[in-house]
Amino acid sequence: MTNDDFRNQDWIMLVKRTREKFCVSIQGAHDLIFADDDVRRLVAARINREPQCYQMAWRDIRENGEDSRFIKDGDKIRFRQSDGQRPA
Repeated sequence: MTNDDFRNQDWIMLVKRTREKFCVSIQGAHDLIFADDDVRRLVAARINREPQCYQMAWRDIRENGEDSRFIKDGDKIRFRQSDGQRPA
């Protein structure tokens, strides 16, 4: 799957289906999804290219602060940890 094949609606459906399949919270679904290197690469590229993705990541930073899986790096947003998980 390329970045162009992965749309915002695809992300929403992926989270929804992951929650249903594994009976987890939204954050739990994100943990499972971001454990995959390929998905994490796609999302990392989209965060700084797609305004809606950027806004979702920025909201996570504002709401979770030091516990966010994202960090502001200059004018970009990136994963705080290379594995895409929240800080322990």
